[in-house]
Amino acid sequence: MTRKLTAHSFLTILGFLASSGSIIVAHHGTAGVYDFTHRITTKATVTKYVWSNPHVQIYFTLKNDKGEEQTWGVETVSPGNALGSGWTKNTFKFGDQLLVSFVPAKDDRFFGNCPQIVFVADGKRLGGRGTCGGGGAEAVDMNTLPIKPGYTQVEVKMPKDDRKRPESEQER
Repeated sequence: MTRKLTAHSFLTILGFLASSGSIIVAHHGTAGVYDFTHRITTKATVTKYVWSNPHVQIYFTLKNDKGEEQTWGVETVSPGNALGSGWTKNTFKFGDQLLVSFVPAKDDRFFGNCPQIVFVADGKRLGGRGTCGGGGAEAVDMNTLPIKPGYTQVEVKMPKDDRKRPESEQER
């Protein structure tokens, strides 16, 4: 009986590890999802802020070259990493005016990644340091990417990044 239980437990654990490993790998792959050949840099207004795992998300409205209002979303880091970077559940509020730069998703979906965010009201900067795309040799400097067609007239100049970030919640 002990031998059967051990073999059964081993197979169960092996099955769990095999299935969870593929989920982890699938979750972190971004090359097939985001278009790392273009960026959008524009003024936007926050409509929704989602503080949940696996990634904090920010939704906002912006206008394209035709003046049409669109609602976009961007995924950021996990809530734990967000706290470590000084973000809280109340960092973004409905109606906040932002300057935002991000890499859009492929296939004309209104979603993006690698956001750099500056609050218009006070110039406070949040988000990435301008590189994204998996790190290492795959990383691209987002600031050098061309603007996505259809968003060239709404291009805004982001203020120079002084690399200062808000202190973390743990340090307060």
